[in-house]
Amino acid sequence: MRPQFSVVIPAHNEENVLARCLDALQLGATPGDLQIVVAANGCTDRTVEIAKSYGDRVTVVEVREASKHAALNAGDAAASVFPRAYLDADITVSAAAIRSVIEEMERTGALVGAPRAVIDLNGSSAVVRSFYRVWRELPWFTDNLVGSGIYVLSAAGHARLGAFPAITNDDQYIHDLFEVRERVTSNTFQFLVCPPRSVEGMIKRRTRTLLGQRELDSRFGLLPGRARKISLIELIRCRRVRIRDLIVYIFITKLAAFAAVRKAKRGDRSWERDDSSRSVPPTMSEKELG
Repeated sequence: MRPQFSVVIPAHNEENVLARCLDALQLGATPGDLQIVVAANGCTDRTVEIAKSYGDRVTVVEVREASKHAALNAGDAAASVFPRAYLDADITVSAAAIRSVIEEMERTGALVGAPRAVIDLNGSSAVVRSFYRVWRELPWFTDNLVGSGIYVLSAAGHARLGAFPAITNDDQYIHDLFEVRERVTSNTFQFLVCPPRSVEGMIKRRTRTLLGQRELDSRFGLLPGRARKISLIELIRCRRVRIRDLIVYIFITKLAAFAAVRKAKRGDRSWERDDSSRSVPPTMSEKELG
């Protein structure tokens, strides 16, 4: 039986979270319902072994270099079905959730979509919780969010993308490549975004995001789906944002901007991954995610 859709999972040293991701993805799925491709890149741990333990339920491709864009392209080459979901290994989402996105894309004619994101702040520091209380009020999060670990492309959406470019932030690129009206969020199901648990991890992730934005601006200019900037006055007037949280958000953003400038001046293109978000299991069950 031909699968209804494909899922590509780029994975670099993800032994701590990959089984959780694959188990959640297959929960409720019938045999042959989906095609899963794990693109292991530059792994030095048990990622490949874990992926292969799923037998013919998971196709494993190996990329020698630790490169997410190379892994995405290798996964694309191995996948054979559209629509096609792209999923980070630390994301918890079910096949039913992806199917609901596909149905919403077909209903609306959208080219890209995602389930509704839920920020899992279990185990995060008070500073991180303050930051995300502001972050989830930004247009990036509220205006048909795709990215942040998962997005689904139709065949037409993938045709616009072509191959994945060698960039730091593929989530941002996919988001910005499509206008708001071309993106859709399915509210039937949710997926968990696991943020950093520590302030250090928060700064690392934010620094990487800012560097990725600068890279996109430099290479592609203003893409059509770029989230609009929201002013400080708008945030202050937002009744859902507390002033103390806004102060934390500004402080973290400034520290990350400073770190991004320093890295850019050094020509440092290293990928600083925060592993604190991978150390705490998700707190929401499949029932709660549905």
